[in-house]
Amino acid sequence: MRRYLLAIVALTCLLPLSASAQWYLFPGGRPGKDTVKTAVRDSSLADVPVQQLDTLVTDSLAVADTLSFADTLQTDSLAVDFTRVALILPFRSTGTPNSNFLDFYCGVLLAADWLGTEERRFAIDVYDSTVGLPTAAQIDSSDLIIGPVSYDDIEAMLPQTRGKYIISPLDPKVSALTDRYNIIQAPSGWEYQIDELARWLFIDTRGGDAVVLLQSDSEMVGEMTERLVCKFGDLGVSYEISSDPESWDGKVEGTCRFVLTSENDEFCAACIRQIALMNLRGGHNAVYSTSRLRSVPDLESESLNAASAYITATYYADPGDADVRHFSERYRTLFKGEPGQWAFQGFDLMQYFGTLIDRMPDTWQEEVAVTQGYGLQTDFRFDATGKNNTAVRRLKYNANNTISIIR
Repeated sequence: MRRYLLAIVALTCLLPLSASAQWYLFPGGRPGKDTVKTAVRDSSLADVPVQQLDTLVTDSLAVADTLSFADTLQTDSLAVDFTRVALILPFRSTGTPNSNFLDFYCGVLLAADWLGTEERRFAIDVYDSTVGLPTAAQIDSSDLIIGPVSYDDIEAMLPQTRGKYIISPLDPKVSALTDRYNIIQAPSGWEYQIDELARWLFIDTRGGDAVVLLQSDSEMVGEMTERLVCKFGDLGVSYEISSDPESWDGKVEGTCRFVLTSENDEFCAACIRQIALMNLRGGHNAVYSTSRLRSVPDLESESLNAASAYITATYYADPGDADVRHFSERYRTLFKGEPGQWAFQGFDLMQYFGTLIDRMPDTWQEEVAVTQGYGLQTDFRFDATGKNNTAVRRLKYNANNTISIIR
């Protein structure tokens, strides 16, 4: 029990570093138990005395090998079965620690605690990829491998994996490796946002509606537009092309459904504001886009609501959802701060893959392709290979300034 408390103290001391998570990687907005029972190991801090813990916490990642009790812990004379998880993230433990990945790490710990039982628990072996990648022997002892993050680090670690699966937690470029190696791309890419957007618009369109693809006059057609047009062709969606939303005001019998795939931030913001004003004047208009629209600088969320925006997104946690509220309360209680999207992402990945390996420790990779999961922020629906997540959330911006997830 003393070591449980030390683990909690260590993580609480890390809070000032993890509470300021950035949002730039996530365009867009859980269950727990009474104690954190997850064993924690930082491979770069072996044999550090417990007495030095406070100093290490303030200087670096500071979760020492002395906190790892996975090989010896017993509960009520009943041996505990441990699943070992290698968590490989760029913590920058030798300098100013990366607050985003500390947040991610905290989410993983909460999920591991949520999954744990008296008979089975998860031991988290933490590796700082800015210090060095784990060896083949360290990887061989792991049941689940989450990370590294970057394309280059994943490619460099492949020789050490010896056929084991790597779960890529963030970098969309890693999907290019999934057809050749045992790599699972956990976040869905923009391609699947486009595909879902086309399907959504096809389902919504009624007789008398118009579909208008908005593109600035000076802009070359990009990858997103090319893919969308191709999907429109497959679905039989007829569309017009325009650079001026207001030119359609009052000219459509039903709803004018604008589609924004432009890469020009100023053009996107101007179009949204124009459509919002048209609706405020009594028009019937809607705008469809990927989550990129949510990261346009200086675009007010109120404008998205007034424009009746329909957005496909890889990440979104509904603050009104009971499980999201429960996770946030648990996080605040333990870490004395608000969870960012990095914490949600760490929780969702660990919860989904941890559940699979808990149920089917020897065949969990085969089950990925046929097992859907609904996380707090991210959903999981993999293609037939079980390597690429295709799940996308549909977000509807309502006139009352709320956002709904459309299932």
